[in-house]
Amino acid sequence: MSGVLLAVPVLALTALAFVTPITVSGGLYLLGSILVAVGLILAPWQPKVLLMTLSGLVVILAVASVRLSLTQSEVSNLKVIVLPSTKGTRWVNTLIDEQDSVLFGEGMLHLIGGVSPREHEDIVPAVSAVYREARNANGLFPSPFASTYLGLQKSTAFDAIVIEPTFERSMPVGVIFLHGFMGNVTIQCWQIAQAVGGIGAVTVCPSTSWIGDWWTPEGESILQATFHYLRGRGIQRIYLGGFSNGGNGVGSLISTSASEQDLKGLFFIAGVRNAAGVRETDLPVLVIQGINDERMLVEKARQFAGEIGEQATYVELEADHFLIIKHPRLVQEAISNWLESHEVDN
Repeated sequence: MSGVLLAVPVLALTALAFVTPITVSGGLYLLGSILVAVGLILAPWQPKVLLMTLSGLVVILAVASVRLSLTQSEVSNLKVIVLPSTKGTRWVNTLIDEQDSVLFGEGMLHLIGGVSPREHEDIVPAVSAVYREARNANGLFPSPFASTYLGLQKSTAFDAIVIEPTFERSMPVGVIFLHGFMGNVTIQCWQIAQAVGGIGAVTVCPSTSWIGDWWTPEGESILQATFHYLRGRGIQRIYLGGFSNGGNGVGSLISTSASEQDLKGLFFIAGVRNAAGVRETDLPVLVIQGINDERMLVEKARQFAGEIGEQATYVELEADHFLIIKHPRLVQEAISNWLESHEVDN
């Protein structure tokens, strides 16, 4: 019975593996799981096949050990820490390659209707290309994905992706980026970091629940702790942005955050809320929107930017909701141009 129960998800993942790119570690995990499941199913009739189960467990443990060792030994400007304590990466976040989690998760969502045909189109090669680029730059890197779905993101201990700039500036700048629905993704934070690297900004992407409900007391506390982390590093100039529910969170929390944290600007990607509150801050605002977005309709983004008025910069792309992944260069160009125009005299 244990083998049958394990075989159900293993068969589903195996079927997806024929149409979805899988990493070496992901393939070995899948192989080990198949050996474990088959061994358990056949054990009542052939007890000796339990050796197959043991072999599968050895494969799984070996891959996990190698990933744990290599991920923690990698040296790059990208790290995942636990705030507010500033402890190092949780070990569980090193075990599974984020590419496998994202692609297999997206594949399952598409099968059950959680991702539309338009959104699914071209997403696999786009995701694969971005991860390939990120690994070339950073080697193996951890991801908050596992701890998020284990329910570990709390205001007292939450994962934060921190990406340091390639050069230092006399007046340091920080960018806080809030994730959307489905949780924090290291690769998305890394793409934002590429956009803000031109001004030498430190990028911090905190994690809340997989829903991305930043407007809750827990979400607000996590954001405040992230501000405190940057202030503790002596960073006074901070920009705040978000994608999808992250953008909604920025709009929801801005009334208190703008006055308390002396923010320098806001940016919204495929997620807007509370135009009146944003306008009252008098901060410069960037809105990036895809015209084919089925989750955040373009009409709402246009109305949001129009209500904010002259302080808003509105950028519209020929893209769907996943514009950060499918059109990273265009999104990065819009952010970097906007940031540089506000930092040129500072």
